[in-house]
Formats: sequence, C-alpha cells, structure tokens
Amino acid sequence: MKLLRLATTLNPTSAPYNQFSLGFKAIIDQTYCSLLKNDVPIDNSISGFHADGSIFKMIKLVRKLVAQNNYDVVHIHSGVTGIIFLIAIFPLRISLLQKTVFTLHNSWHIIKSRNQILDFIVMLASRKICTCGQSSKDSIPNKINFFTGKKTIAVVNGFDHHRIDSVANKNSAIEHFNSSSKVKILCVGALNNTKNQITVLEVLKEIKIEAEVIFLGDGINKEALIDFSKELDSCTKIFFKGRVSRNLTIEHMLEADVSISLSKGEGLPIAVLESMYAGCFQILSKIPPHKEISPPSNRCIFVHASNKQEIASSLHSITDNISSIRAGRATSCEYSINSFSLDNMLKEYVKVYNSL
Repeated sequence: MKLLRLATTLNPTSAPYNQFSLGFKAIIDQTYCSLLKNDVPIDNSISGFHADGSIFKMIKLVRKLVAQNNYDVVHIHSGVTGIIFLIAIFPLRISLLQKTVFTLHNSWHIIKSRNQILDFIVMLASRKICTCGQSSKDSIPNKINFFTGKKTIAVVNGFDHHRIDSVANKNSAIEHFNSSSKVKILCVGALNNTKNQITVLEVLKEIKIEAEVIFLGDGINKEALIDFSKELDSCTKIFFKGRVSRNLTIEHMLEADVSISLSKGEGLPIAVLESMYAGCFQILSKIPPHKEISPPSNRCIFVHASNKQEIASSLHSITDNISSIRAGRATSCEYSINSFSLDNMLKEYVKVYNSL
C-alpha cells in the first residue's frame, strides 16, 4: 500500500507523525508532507517533505507528488492541508478524492471558526471521515452530520505503550523531578486558554501545598503563566520546560505522581493515555473526551474545570494519600492497553484504508 499523509506540522507532539506514520512505518509505504518546516528528524523509512510554511510551495509539492506516484490512499489530517490538496489536484486529478480519508483530531466546538469551515469543506470532499473517539464524533453538529454522517466513523485514539516501555527500560540516570518533592505534578499540553493551566496555578496559590509542578508545552499564554507562577508560595515549586521530545515527555510521566488536565475541550488526548499507562494518578476535567477515557476510579478524580474548590479538594486528597497513590502505579496499565492500544487504532485504520 502506498500512502500520502498531509499534515500541518511534524513536531514532537504531532499525532499524524507519532501515532500514525511511526505506527505504520513497517507495513505501509508512506510519504509525509507537512506545511510547516519539520521540528524533528523524520524516520528513515518514511519519505518526508515540507513546504517551509508556504501554501503556494505546498500546492506545487503536492501536485508533483501525486503526478509522480500512484497513491492508494491520501490521508488528510487538517482542514488547511485538505484545501491545499483540493487545489493541487483540480481539475486533472480530481478522481483522487475517491482515495481520501480525513481525520478530525479534536472536538468540534474547540476548533476555530475559520478551521471549522475548512474542515467542513474537506469533510464534504473526502470519501471517509474518522474522528478521534466517540466524543469527537458526537461533538459534530447535526447540520454538519446531515451532509457527512453516513461516511463518518469513530476510531478510538491509541497510544504507543511499546514506546513507553522502551523509555522505561533505558533506566535514565537523569531525574526530572526533585527526589525529595512531597508530590510530583505534571501538566502536559499547549499553553493556551483551552488547556486552562491558569486555573491550576490559581488553586495552587490558594492552598499552598508542598509540591513540585512541571509544565511541558508552549503557547500564547506562556509568559502570563510564568509571571503568575511567581506569586505562588515558595513551598510549591513551578517549572516551565517548554515543548520537549515525546520520549522526554514520557520520562517525566514515569516520574510524576499526578497528571493534571483541566482542559475545556479535547479530541481524545494522547497525553492522558500515556501518563495513565506510565503510572500517573489523574485529575481530569469533566469533559466528554476525558469521560470517554474513564480511568479506573481509584486512579482518577474528575472535577469541573472552573470549580476551584473541587480542584483544591482533589489536590489535598492526593497529598494526604500520596503513599498509596505511589504504590498503585501499575493499576491502570492493563486497562490502558486493552482500551486504548495503538495497535487497536491502527487495525481500524487499516480497515478504512482497505475500504478505499
């Protein structure tokens, strides 16, 4: 099978690359084409091209690739690259639309209006549409489903537990948290309003617990969050490490006691799945994607994203029971693999690809 994958980016957190391309690298001949310049080296088994941020360059690049290759499948991972693809194949290669699958990686309501329009156009044109889980599918408005519902299926997002095992087995001598920290807390995600890190900091400012908190990710709110973190009591240590490699993120998860996501919206978050498998206790906002993951009840506390009293109570509970929480790290492992294995996700996508 010969596949062209179109995505906006190739960076340490890119699901199209980390989950899909690396997952299929042994069984599918893949070409990865991104709009933006690659932030990480691409695997030698995957052909990689990027347009250095130029839409016009990517149109020419895609036009050249489809002219020189007889692709069996074209997998589109964003509305903007889907529109670029439509322009590139019009009018001589419009029949390629019969080989396209589009993946909606988020819940509809958190996608910007402009991107909703682009996504809708690409969804209309694509032969198959996959969403990252049932909650993502359920988020699509009825007026959109009227046109696309018959070709839309939910495929549960999957995480690569083999990669986590590999990182764990390396026994890295580097400690990312201070070994003496009473509670080690990790927050993974873009630093923006949707991910809602400010509420974590506001609660920590009020309750003054002895803890070390590491934020992994970058975004528009970074400077404001750093400035606010300076107002916290010295007993709570806060560190912002920016966007790091996937393996380095996993190393942090393997050390952390708790992973917090107070996000207001998601697709089906890989970071939650990975941290759950790595042994972290979860504090999760009550949104459909988190409820769909539904970690074992003794390894998770659900809170309303804006309810500071609930969040404070959950952090106090963890502080009071940190010994048993650390002792129960393996509890979520089997549940994670059975429900959200990358292998299961890839099998479902093979079915979709074969149907094209």
